[in-house]
Parts: sequence; C-alpha cells; structure tokens
Amino acid sequence: MTYIASILGASGVFLAIPAATIASKLGGFRVLIIAAVLYSCSYLILAFSPGFLALAGAFILASIGFGIFHPVSFSLVARISKPEEIGRKMGSFTAIGDIGRIGIAACVTLLVSIINWRNAAFIYGLVPLLMIVAFIGIARKSAIWTASGSANETVHGLHCNTRYIFAIASSCIDAFASSTLFVFIPFLYIHRGASTALLGALSGAFFIGNMLGKYFSGRITDKLGSNRVFICSEIIMAVLLIGLSSTKNILLIVAISVLLGTVTKGTVPVINTIIANSVGDKRLFDKAFGIGSFVNGIASVLAPLLFGIIIDRYGIAAVFKVSSCFTIIAVIPLLLNGINDKRKAKIA
Repeated sequence: MTYIASILGASGVFLAIPAATIASKLGGFRVLIIAAVLYSCSYLILAFSPGFLALAGAFILASIGFGIFHPVSFSLVARISKPEEIGRKMGSFTAIGDIGRIGIAACVTLLVSIINWRNAAFIYGLVPLLMIVAFIGIARKSAIWTASGSANETVHGLHCNTRYIFAIASSCIDAFASSTLFVFIPFLYIHRGASTALLGALSGAFFIGNMLGKYFSGRITDKLGSNRVFICSEIIMAVLLIGLSSTKNILLIVAISVLLGTVTKGTVPVINTIIANSVGDKRLFDKAFGIGSFVNGIASVLAPLLFGIIIDRYGIAAVFKVSSCFTIIAVIPLLLNGINDKRKAKIA
C-alpha cells in the first residue's frame, strides 16, 4: 500500500515543472483540458484492457494527468483572482474537486456492483470526454482559450525571493506530515477495533472533513490572513493527531476524524494563497506552483516510505505522533518569514 502511494506521488515530482513550462507556452486552460483527456482515456483503456500491460498503461496515463493538473490549475486560479479573494477561490476550487473525488467515486462504486467494472470504467471515461468536447466548443469563443503565461519572455526572481522560499519550505513539511495520512488512517481504525462495516464510514468522515476544511478555510484566510490561519491549523492538527493516536473510543475517533480532515487538507487553499502572495508577479505563477508541486511531490513519495518503516518498528499509532511533530515544524519557516519581514520593515 505504501509503495502504491509513493508511485502516485512520484508523478507530481517528475511532471510538475514540465507542466509549468508547457502551461506558459500553451496556456493553462489548454493544459487542463489535456490532463482531463488523459484521465478519460485512461478509464477507456481500463474498460477494454486485455491484461496487465494495458492496465499499467492506463495507470501511467492517469498518473500523467494527475501530475500536470494540480500545479497548472492552482496557478490559473491564482492568476484570475484578486489578492483579497485568492483564499476563497482556492477553497471553492479544491472543495469542488473533493466532490468528484468522494461523491462521484462513491456513485461509480455503486455502478460497478450493478453493471460490472468494465462497463463502469467505460462510462466513467466517456462522459467526461464528451463534456470536454462541449467545453472546448464554448472555450474557443472566449478569452480563456488564448490566455497564457509568459511564453515569449523569461521571468526570473524566485531564487532570491525569501518569502517564497519560506512558503515552499512550510508547504513541503506540511505535505510530508499530512499528504498520505489517508493511507494509514484505516489501519489505525482497525487497530482500535473498528468493525469492517464501520471502516468505510470512518474513512468517509475524514474525507468529508477534507472537503469542508478546504471550503471554509479559504474564506477564513481572506479575512484573517493566510499565515495566521496556517499556523493555527497546524497547531490544531498536531493536537488532533495526538488525540487520534491515543483514544480508543470509537465515537471520539469519528469526531476527531472529521475535525482532522478539516485541517489536514484544509491547509491546501491556505498554503496556495501564501505561495501566490509571496510571488507578486503573476507571470511567475506557473513556475512558482510548479516548483511547489515538485517539492510537495518529493515529500509525498518519501512520507509513506518513512511511515511504513515506523509502523514496522513502533506500530501504527507512532505514525500519527511523528506526523504531529512535523506539523509543528511546518510552522517554523512562516514564523521566520514574519521575523524577516519585520526586520526589513525596520530597515526601510
């Protein structure tokens, strides 16, 4: 299980920066369409796959789509947003993604039980493909089709931007702490004696918390400030992780799972807002979010491997205690960033 999670994260490592380069030349919307087509085609291949090689090909296509979608989409949302509304739009965008990841996926699971997995995979690939064709017809008549980054100009400045470097450091540590928790939470439920029937509901509570956290944290970010919301979220996450690793009461585990979900992935729109605000020049957004996805991808690859070793030696509960330590460490770069900003303000 941990190796599968690492392979999925690896696509973000290898494709994040190339995706940013392609987006700057073709335009973000076109790249997102390419990613969606790859997703759809992977399910169509899955539906007709005669053996393992075809299945592997479908998995590779889906991984490519996954790897290029997120950095480009985050950059695009940041570019079309006003500074005072980036958090809200990032929160809404990522929460809508969870509707597909949770709600539609659950419907497809039901569909599989009715019409078998091949037919369900065919429908799951064909419907989005038809929607993409319709979207292209609409988009070609609007300005979004030709919108692009900095195709004809080389823009620099990230390497000496300390605010951006601190933001990326916090993002990476946060990703290491939380990006793969969903892999290990079901094992903790089993370790605590949860029944098989209750396992799905407990995991669902965590993912529902993810969606709600993204939606509301984005709105809070615009009002209270991204750094403040991120720091508070990390501290709350650390407390909840310790609580989840210690409690044995099932009802309390359910409550903690929902709350943990809200801060675990709820920080996604917050950290993306921090990155966008740290850059300034919108022409750098493709590169900035590409580097961010690259660094977070490395964290997502390494985290399940390290946590797998911890489980073997110290047990499943230790994973959540170690994660809580990393969430506290993730706050440090932003605190240093604040100190650095105050120092510069005094000099000015």
